[in-house]
Amino acid sequence: MSGLNWGVGDLLTVTKLAWDLYHKCYLVAREAPDDFRQLVNELASLQGALRTLRDDYNSDQSFLERLGDPRKDALDKCLGSCNATLQKLQTLVIKYRELGVGDGKQFWMKLKWVSKKGEIADLRSRIMVHTCNITLCMSSIGNSSLARIESSLLQALDRQDASSGTMKTSEEFAPVARSQTEPVTASRSKVTSLSSKELNEPEGLGLRGLRRVYTDATLVEPTADPISDLTPPMSEEDHSEYRSPDAAVSRLKAITHGSMRKASTFSGQQDTKTLPPSPLASEDCSEDASTTPPSKKKALAGRSKSNARESKGKMDMDQSDVVDVVADAMNELAKVRQKEQSVRPLRIVREDPVHQADSTLKERFQQFAEDELRIRRISAKDWLRVATWWLLKARSHVPELESNLSTKASLHICNDGIGQAYVDLLKSSWILHTIILDKNNLSSLMTDENRKLLYNLSDGINEGLGKYGSPDTSQRQVLMNQNINIWELLQPEEETYDEDDLHPGVDNQRWITVEQDDAGEEDETVLYRTFVNAAIGSKRYRIKSRGAPYMLILSTKDGESQPKVTLCNQSGSISLTRDFTPEDMNVRLNSGSPLSAGVDVKDGMPLNFGRMSVTVAFANDGEQQRFMDFPRTYFNSVKRREPRQLEKATETLLFDRSLDLFEQLRPATLKPLNPRQQWRSCNLRVLETTGKEGWRTTRRLVVSSSAGEKRPWCTEMFLPLSNVRIHRDGVARALVVKWSDCTHERSERTDGNYNPIYSYVYDETRPNIALSLLFRNSADTTDFENTVLKMSSEPIFSSSTGPDFRHVYNISDVDIAIKKYKAILLAHTHMEWKYSELFYMYRDTDFIYDRTANHLRFPHVYYTDYISSHVEKLYKPDPGTVPYFSHCDKKVGHVSVEFDDEATGFRFMSALTSAHDLIFSIRAHNVATKAPRRFGSIKSNKCQAQVQLWQKRDPKGGSNIRLAVKWEEKLEDQWLTLSIQRSTLQQSKVGNRASLPKGPYERGRKLDMKNLTATDSRTSKGEPCRREGPVSICFDAARDLEEFAARVERLGGSNIDKREENSN
Repeated sequence: MSGLNWGVGDLLTVTKLAWDLYHKCYLVAREAPDDFRQLVNELASLQGALRTLRDDYNSDQSFLERLGDPRKDALDKCLGSCNATLQKLQTLVIKYRELGVGDGKQFWMKLKWVSKKGEIADLRSRIMVHTCNITLCMSSIGNSSLARIESSLLQALDRQDASSGTMKTSEEFAPVARSQTEPVTASRSKVTSLSSKELNEPEGLGLRGLRRVYTDATLVEPTADPISDLTPPMSEEDHSEYRSPDAAVSRLKAITHGSMRKASTFSGQQDTKTLPPSPLASEDCSEDASTTPPSKKKALAGRSKSNARESKGKMDMDQSDVVDVVADAMNELAKVRQKEQSVRPLRIVREDPVHQADSTLKERFQQFAEDELRIRRISAKDWLRVATWWLLKARSHVPELESNLSTKASLHICNDGIGQAYVDLLKSSWILHTIILDKNNLSSLMTDENRKLLYNLSDGINEGLGKYGSPDTSQRQVLMNQNINIWELLQPEEETYDEDDLHPGVDNQRWITVEQDDAGEEDETVLYRTFVNAAIGSKRYRIKSRGAPYMLILSTKDGESQPKVTLCNQSGSISLTRDFTPEDMNVRLNSGSPLSAGVDVKDGMPLNFGRMSVTVAFANDGEQQRFMDFPRTYFNSVKRREPRQLEKATETLLFDRSLDLFEQLRPATLKPLNPRQQWRSCNLRVLETTGKEGWRTTRRLVVSSSAGEKRPWCTEMFLPLSNVRIHRDGVARALVVKWSDCTHERSERTDGNYNPIYSYVYDETRPNIALSLLFRNSADTTDFENTVLKMSSEPIFSSSTGPDFRHVYNISDVDIAIKKYKAILLAHTHMEWKYSELFYMYRDTDFIYDRTANHLRFPHVYYTDYISSHVEKLYKPDPGTVPYFSHCDKKVGHVSVEFDDEATGFRFMSALTSAHDLIFSIRAHNVATKAPRRFGSIKSNKCQAQVQLWQKRDPKGGSNIRLAVKWEEKLEDQWLTLSIQRSTLQQSKVGNRASLPKGPYERGRKLDMKNLTATDSRTSKGEPCRREGPVSICFDAARDLEEFAARVERLGGSNIDKREENSN
């Protein structure tokens, strides 16, 4: 037997080196790029495997001697190459630790990271291989398989080296005496793509999952999606292990011989602060930025980006072999350990000799089994579920069977449910010992899941039978009068129904478990299970069932708040699931109908699943009450999330989605509260209250807990229609939202006697509510953003510039008389935060439109102010009382709108009117309303003006043009309007003037946007001031005059007389 070149001291040395490197790298990993964090993950796994190898040797001195020569040689090479790789990493770490820039972001900003990505990726691949080799050497995998895997790993590394331009052979993996490695510059490994795949891998453990199974190490999570891969809540003890490498030692001993350990789970409150991403330098960060010319900086950045693009494809290709081979090795190791598990004998309780079916019952059971086998093939796993079904049915008849009663026999067989429960237990026992434990089925029962079910089933059967006394002859005669069929009756539509969205088939298997806590998938929690009668399908085919042949389950699912109700049968031919709603609680049930009486459609509870009509009836009042207690308690706790029935307003539901994570933040810093206010699987709703006046519309945001919470809760918050800020950064299904409510204290004023007056107000510039929301998918996140930033009705105008948009809505008041006006919603982006502003514009308005700048300004518009319940009082609110929103008030402000082009501006202005379209706008030098002099040109003391042409929308195709003029000086009557109806428009090149003959026109301070007439607010009804006279427009250039005349002529609004006017 050959000796091992490495001694115990060498093993301790390399183990300590791996731990020291992991500790040092962990300290700077928080702000590191993803590639380096993946390297830290691999170091965690490697030092965990080395520590396990060391502990195994310390606990068993003959451990190495029992390995055998081939395995010793493999371990010898592995330890030697591992030491060489760690020495090279140590050299790199020491070099950059001497930079003296400390830990965290400063370190990575100064480090030449781009130039080191290839080297880090190469080290990560090699450390991954070392961990795999050590794990395989310590396992029971065959020597031939071990040699084959080792050879595959070395070949993969050689191919990686060859593709990176540095040729290296497998000599690097020789013993320590000849393990001097040359620097290798390899492309970035397939770290990011692999990690993102493993984090959300739908089937199996994947490479990352398998390596966690065998190393159970504390890993540094990647930051590609820092919220989508959140772990369950962690306790304080788990927090300390996660944050400190020293405390993580206990979690790094993972490799156990002959068994697999699952990854750690956590409980309690969770710290969801993940490692934030660090900006990757695109140039030499050590170079003084002040001395680098801008052109050189740009060239350096461009070259780095170009190199990164060119090398990315090569990076993945170079290292894909290593990743694939390691994954194959781990999968093969998993199969070996599963095989070891399968050869272990089953340790189940033997069949009770007292409580067994007699020969008559066994014959009947055998006949029923053979009848079904003629129709379909039944696997051992299916038989396990059938046996479990009858155990659960027995417990439903007699709840004492699953209670912690004394083992002393206390139940006596009779004709009631106790006798049926005894028969059901005999069915389950006969299936287990006669069919399932048959030697032909044992090979298919050795999975971990089936072993667990076998153990629980065997224990449950014997515990149940042990609570019965020994049956006598008369009692056995009673058993023959019970339901002895081992198959439940199927209704016609159960056998033929097929609809994808209702998941028929074997989905019910996850519900049929001995222990209720084990039922469902990992993300499902069963609240209650019971057996019911049901009528399934249409009137033509449904049958009144007897004996409660269906299982009704009430459950919750992670990420969803609503309780779910599921109906499934024994055979697995149907499994129907949907949300259980408050409407289901309002159905009157038939209480008191005995289980054997079947179900009457008139008295049962309808539960329609899509197109499948189902009516269920509970066995008795107790079952019905226990089933309903869960949703009743939940819906009573969250009733505030339902639309309210208001006397003078209507509340509607705008948004209803589930959240994976809900957390309250500090509004000023957006940091978590202390202690953290964080909840999972919540429901988020946005409700809108609309009264008789549209501008008084308000909203409230309601968050409620999952039905699975022991103490359901519900919280509501006032939500304004504008100035709600939303930030989305990196994670598609996560966002942060903040806004202000009506609780900002103001006490600057006094009552004249130095007593402060307290008011609590709404201040949109100082948000005091901040929430972090993680939705189930990106579509829900986008829907929430649109709900908050927009109005609930459809806009009559919409345009966007990048992330910003502009909408116009029609609003109506119905308080006394119907009053219609417009709402202008403007969305902005500032410092990556999106928010919207909402203004209301009435019929009579004033605006300034600059065509050259595509700029529109409203000097007077209205917006909503939200008033609290505590305003101008000489005292503060009582302790524990928080001011709340009381009512709305109207304020006057101003707003400006920018447009990308003239056409968009015209469409926006047209949306503000009821029946006109803006078709032309230009600035004139002056506009006069005086008659022309006999000699000389027209003089005007008025300044420049905006001249606009509006065309009325006429479905018959007619042409009705309105001319609107707005003087730019602060005149008393700034607006002039008139109709142009086929009158003669005279234009003169002298003075670039266009003249309209004497006719009626309107003057006023504002413009009636409905009729396009100037109005005077000084009159009682805002009627226009009508005048009569000529109108003369002098343009700045002849081209402007020609453009104006051409537009009028094109619209057919006038006959233009192009005469030369005498200027004398």
